[in-house]
Amino acid sequence: MTGAQLFARTLSHWDCGPVFHVPGEGILEALDALADVDVPLIACRHEAGMAYMAQAAGQVRGKPGICLAGRAPGALNAALALHTAFTDAAPMILIIGQPPMRQAGREPFLDNDFSLAFAPVAKWIGTCSEAARLPEILSRAWATAMTGQRGPVVVAINEDVWIETVDAPVLAPPVVARPRVPAADADAIATRLAGADNPVLVVGGTGWSEAGVTALRDFAETTGLPVVTSYRRRDLMPADHPCFAGELGIGADPAVLDAVARADLVIVAGMRLGEINTFGAGVFEGFRLLSAPEPAQTLVHIHPDASELNRVYRATLPVCAEAETLFEPLGRSLAAHSLPDWSEWRLGLRGARETFATGRPGHGPLDLRAVCRVLREALPPDAMLTVGAGAYAHWPQRYFPHTVYGTQLGPKSGAMGYGLSAAIGVQASCPGRRVVAMAGDGCFLMHGEELATAVLHKLPVTVIVVNNNSYGAIAASQSRHFGRTVGTDLAPVDLAAYARAFGAAGFRVETTADFAPALASALATDGPALIELMTGPEALRP
Repeated sequence: MTGAQLFARTLSHWDCGPVFHVPGEGILEALDALADVDVPLIACRHEAGMAYMAQAAGQVRGKPGICLAGRAPGALNAALALHTAFTDAAPMILIIGQPPMRQAGREPFLDNDFSLAFAPVAKWIGTCSEAARLPEILSRAWATAMTGQRGPVVVAINEDVWIETVDAPVLAPPVVARPRVPAADADAIATRLAGADNPVLVVGGTGWSEAGVTALRDFAETTGLPVVTSYRRRDLMPADHPCFAGELGIGADPAVLDAVARADLVIVAGMRLGEINTFGAGVFEGFRLLSAPEPAQTLVHIHPDASELNRVYRATLPVCAEAETLFEPLGRSLAAHSLPDWSEWRLGLRGARETFATGRPGHGPLDLRAVCRVLREALPPDAMLTVGAGAYAHWPQRYFPHTVYGTQLGPKSGAMGYGLSAAIGVQASCPGRRVVAMAGDGCFLMHGEELATAVLHKLPVTVIVVNNNSYGAIAASQSRHFGRTVGTDLAPVDLAAYARAFGAAGFRVETTADFAPALASALATDGPALIELMTGPEALRP
């Protein structure tokens, strides 16, 4: 078979679909071969949107999302999405077509050295110039994307590979090692827990499974240990769980940040201790939640990538392991200990969480708190909600509760334009599932063209856009720092009409009472639909 056929059959055998792509030079033979196997192809409008879709698909399927781009202009368009996948620890493989080997080093049309261009935002960048090496290169790409801290991998494939004839087997996907928490470390953690007065378990990161999340929830319920999640990982704990205390990061409840700072034992399982997860109470600045480099608290840090341990914070006990493997051995170890009564500590944190999540009505004719509640009531528990970046995202973060694992996606990189593309990636990967994206007008129009992708492939995503004609989050920061805004006003756009121009349904909502009927119509639409929420400055902060 040809290299292109071997490539296509490998993706089919590895259950890699759907494959997201923007057609271009260097991948045409691969696309032609993929059309002959049972791998759905999703043609996109922009390479960044394409890569967002692939990384979202990778997150929900628990295996690398696949996307294909042509030479330099197309591939370089994907750089921001690669950065987002790297920051989010999302497994993804970007395949890039390269010129034939006979043109190497001659400044061929649309060429680029991707080993230099993508080095800061990819776990590994490989090149394949022989069809016989495709099984090796694809296996390494898959394993690298899934091993340790998951993330994006880039593989550049020369055009010669696609047409070269090869006699090579279609391999099974590689088995990836998943390090477990050793019994000795579980014993050490149990001893520290037994001696703690105000412990907190912080969970986050990727690599979780249904079984792992169930073990986490059962463990918290059995021990009464308060649980906090990392930024945009609220779906790891049900919102109504008596041990769930809240979420770290931007827009976090100050009471939760204060509680983590006051804890005498902090067990971090799966989360990176980077800037976004270490904002302190009352400051918009990372690395303030714990004192660096040596926290005042006893710090246990469990992470599958050894390079993350002791990176900023010196852990009392660093453990290189998958976070979800903690609970079984720790439960056994705790059987030999008598745990303190943490009920007063836990109830105080839970009460603060309930107060924060209740909040107060929003201002103006369109109450975004009520919008989130109506949305929650209208959707099934397993509906996926995706968001991008912006002031609007604080509203669902605070008022849209998650009770089912795998129902929340949002970039930790601060990337705008993510929500719609991610929603399409989830919808294409999980047909029949209800998927809703929320965005601000600035965020949405970063990649609003992908609405055409949803229309083309008949994907019934629902998009809710909070339109205040500004870059709201930046405007709010400017107002706080300088007392005025500069360069953050946006020209008004009729986004409902914009959606209809693509062939999607479009609705405009100006009052709270109008939202529920518009949402019902949008959810009943056989295809993509957009609801435009007309707001003002009152939408900047819950």
